[in-house]
Amino acid sequence: MAELQTMDFFGRQDSARKRTHLLVALYIAAVVLTCLAVAALAIIAGLILHDDQAGRGPDPVALLTFGGGGAAAAALLIAGGTAYRISELRGGGASVALSLGGRPIDPSTRDEDERRVLNVVEEMAIASGVPVPPVYMLEQEGSINAFAAGYSPGDAVIGVTKGCVHGLSRDELQGVMAHEFSHILNGDMRLNVRLIGILGGIVLLSLAGYTLMRATFYGSIGRSKDNKAVPIILVVGVGLIIIGGIGSMFARLIQAAVSRQREFLADASAVQFTRNPDGIGDALRRIAGGSSRSVIRNAHSREMSHLFFGNAVKQSSFFGSVLASHPPLKQRIRRVLPKWDGTLLKPLPPKAPPPSRKRAPGPREKLEAIMQERMGGAPTGAAAALPLLALIGTASIEHASLARTLLDRIPPAMKDAARDPYGCRAVIYAMLMHWGREGADLKRQFDILDARGDTGVANLVRSLSDDAHKLAPDLRLPLVDLCLGALALLSESQHDAFRTTMYELAMADDKLTPREWALMRIIETHLDERRGVRKPARVRYYALGQLGPQLSAMLGDIARTGTREPGEAETSFEAGAEILRQAKGMVPDLAMPSAEDRTPAKLDRALADLRELSPRMKQRLLEAAAVVVAYDHEVTPGEADLLRAFADLLGVPMPPLLPGQHLT
Repeated sequence: MAELQTMDFFGRQDSARKRTHLLVALYIAAVVLTCLAVAALAIIAGLILHDDQAGRGPDPVALLTFGGGGAAAAALLIAGGTAYRISELRGGGASVALSLGGRPIDPSTRDEDERRVLNVVEEMAIASGVPVPPVYMLEQEGSINAFAAGYSPGDAVIGVTKGCVHGLSRDELQGVMAHEFSHILNGDMRLNVRLIGILGGIVLLSLAGYTLMRATFYGSIGRSKDNKAVPIILVVGVGLIIIGGIGSMFARLIQAAVSRQREFLADASAVQFTRNPDGIGDALRRIAGGSSRSVIRNAHSREMSHLFFGNAVKQSSFFGSVLASHPPLKQRIRRVLPKWDGTLLKPLPPKAPPPSRKRAPGPREKLEAIMQERMGGAPTGAAAALPLLALIGTASIEHASLARTLLDRIPPAMKDAARDPYGCRAVIYAMLMHWGREGADLKRQFDILDARGDTGVANLVRSLSDDAHKLAPDLRLPLVDLCLGALALLSESQHDAFRTTMYELAMADDKLTPREWALMRIIETHLDERRGVRKPARVRYYALGQLGPQLSAMLGDIARTGTREPGEAETSFEAGAEILRQAKGMVPDLAMPSAEDRTPAKLDRALADLRELSPRMKQRLLEAAAVVVAYDHEVTPGEADLLRAFADLLGVPMPPLLPGQHLT
């Protein structure tokens, strides 16, 4: 079971990449056909022009020149429009949310409904192992709808309409959010943003036709009685409108075909995630029972309709249903609620008291029993890694329950500070302080903070000292996830100062521990993604053969982190290396790095290359890493943190380890 779940994630990533290739092929085909149609239109215009020249027949060379010029102009217009539209969205999910009229919800908000949404999103993010995404409220939209957008999990955002926030119960809202997180985990977001660019390019042809028609009727050309170019311009203008309209229709057919099946998959994933089909089922019933349903009134709703949870555009005609980006509501409801009797639900009243929060059943002891049963007793060899591999790209009701437990265990003062743009820096600094070493190292760190001149942050770090010193290891990464939303709101100068201070605190004792390295790299990576500095890695390597030093650096770092006895690091490294040697293609040259070679700079360079592995090769690499971690049949908090950090930095979401997987 665990192995199948692991294969699912990497299979979905490969599938998403193949769907992108298919989309590109269909797009190229649509563009070629459109350009040929424009070429034919240009030839017709050329024939009309030659007919006006008495005594001369059409020149084939001239006609071909007309056709080629028309096709080239159409190709440039479409390509330019697509590139321009995609460049407008280069900010990732935030650009999409802002173009739809979204307002970022303050992570420290005290509004009860907004807090409820943020709590659900935080739980889902921590349970699925992705950074907590910013949440945007579409305040002008009273319908029930939501979306996830971005190029990668690191720059993803969640958008919710006002109707979604106020019109759903907590269980229903959780079902909707589980659906959106499925899109994040399945790799749908990047494809969806590219679809927006494709539509933007082809639509430009129709706009060019309308522009020519307007210039003909209202410009100087139309007012001139002797102008023989008017018939040609009219033909070209009408032709461009027709060709652009047909091209746009085919582009929307591509959009709809890609989108509809992904919605069914996301619905099913939400049920699997929450194990509560009534949650997403009742949310769909409320959409069907509402007066405005899921319609979005924003001007960009049509080109972005495939992003949303429900149909963002009203569909009425046959062509409307064919071009719909979502399956019919009744089909979706019956798939998640097979015994549905056809009754619908009205959205909750805006001022209704929030429904009672239903926790998923099962105390911590039950979770431990479930995982021990799945592990089948004491695992050995590669079998010990299966529970770790089963986490990759998956989430379950046990993870959702654990996420709530982790959030409840975080000290309130640190949790409140993590959601505040001012206090979040103090939380990160506090986690880097050497609280257990009351001496020169700790004094040097406080000297660094005091030298920065921000006494408020330094004092806040001091006030968090007790909580930070006692912070359990398994709360560190969830706390980092909570901080990311507020850290992204820092100004450029604040961001630069924060990174410099963070590095100086970590290096106060002139060395960088694996845990410090992992903490800083996760923060830096995801902040760069949200600021648009770091783009998703492109696949460059489909085999492991040429990456021996990089693979050795990663496995060696993990092996040394969990070492207790002499020689154990080398033995566990070889166990993981054997997994990599079994991969297809050229066998990589793997050797355990010496302690002197274990430097953050070399690890950074190794990770930069390993991020560009294909999904299947990343799967094999993480299998090897998990074997190294589980080789001695136990997982220490340090090993768990480092494994999750490596997975995260490779672009692979790994949720927290369940209690039964902490074997120590």
